[in-house]
Amino acid sequence: MSDLIGGRAAWTVLGLATGGQIGDRRRVSALVLPAPSVGIDATIADVRAVAIGGRPTPVLGDGGVLLGAIQGSVARLPDDTPVESVMVTAPGTIRPDLRVDEAVQQVREDGLDHVYVTTVSGVLIGLVIPDEIHV
Repeated sequence: MSDLIGGRAAWTVLGLATGGQIGDRRRVSALVLPAPSVGIDATIADVRAVAIGGRPTPVLGDGGVLLGAIQGSVARLPDDTPVESVMVTAPGTIRPDLRVDEAVQQVREDGLDHVYVTTVSGVLIGLVIPDEIHV
C-alpha cells in the first residue's frame, strides 16, 4: 500500500478506475480511442505505416509525452519528410477525468473535430472524436 499525493483528484486525472456518483462510464476515460503514434524522429513514411483512416497521428517524445500531431493532409509529402518539420505543435488535450458532456461541449466550442487525452504530465492516453460520442 502507498499514499497517493493529491488524493482522489490526482487518481482520476491519471485516468485510473473510479466509482461513486460519476463513475468511469461518464468520464472521457471510458471513450478513449487508440491513437497509434510515431516518435519525434519519425518520417512521413512512418506515419503512413501506423495511420488509421484519416485520423491524426500523435507525435511522442520521451516517456510517451505528446509533442504534436500529424494531420492526414501531410501524408502526400515525400516519405523522407521529418515529422518534426510538419507536425502541429501543442495539439488540444483534455484530461481523462473530465465528464463526457463537458468534454464534448469544450471540444466543439474550441472548433475541434478531435482531442487527445493525456495525463497531467502530458503522457498520451488516446484520442476522443466528439462526433463518435453519443451524450
